[in-house]
Amino acid sequence: MGRGFGVLAAVCAGAVLLAGCGEESGSGAGTGTPSNGGSPSTAEEYAEATRKEHDRAWPDVARKCRDVRPEPSAEAGDGGEGAVPENPKYGENNAYKQTTDVTPDELCRGEAHAVRIAAALKDAAPADLKDERRIRLVLEDLGYATDTVTAQQAGASAVAWDVMVAGAGPCISGNTDWPDEIDVHGVYMEGGCTEPVGGH
Repeated sequence: MGRGFGVLAAVCAGAVLLAGCGEESGSGAGTGTPSNGGSPSTAEEYAEATRKEHDRAWPDVARKCRDVRPEPSAEAGDGGEGAVPENPKYGENNAYKQTTDVTPDELCRGEAHAVRIAAALKDAAPADLKDERRIRLVLEDLGYATDTVTAQQAGASAVAWDVMVAGAGPCISGNTDWPDEIDVHGVYMEGGCTEPVGGH
């Protein structure tokens, strides 16, 4: 009887510990945040959390890209390892224009957002396409957060713009002179979605 009680006590103690562990690891389930309420501890956890947040905010984009695997793309980045400029100094002098790689699922999400933006620009009034403040409003009206949108005059009649969609991965950039030509690319090595104007 004493031995049975000891085994039962050990099983119960183990169950309590497991329940406690399960509670710790599961309390953040579905929220995309760690159970301790802090930040994700690895890059993979962070990417997964932001992707889930993105997909909740943009369910149509999420459905379209649901089956695309998040694996590195051979086509992403600065033109591939095989691209060698005639002048060896060119690559060095233009390194600041290089972008991070995008994965196939990031590219899918970026292209889906590019389609939304292109449609909105097509519907915009001609005067809107010439004014950076109005372009910013067009993009914000689509649901992109103010701090993720950049718009700046590119001459008297055009606006260069870019958007970083949290969780989508890539940047989405364009110029209102060519509203259908929207570029989906990684973040610039020096940071941000706006092409740097000069290097080091």
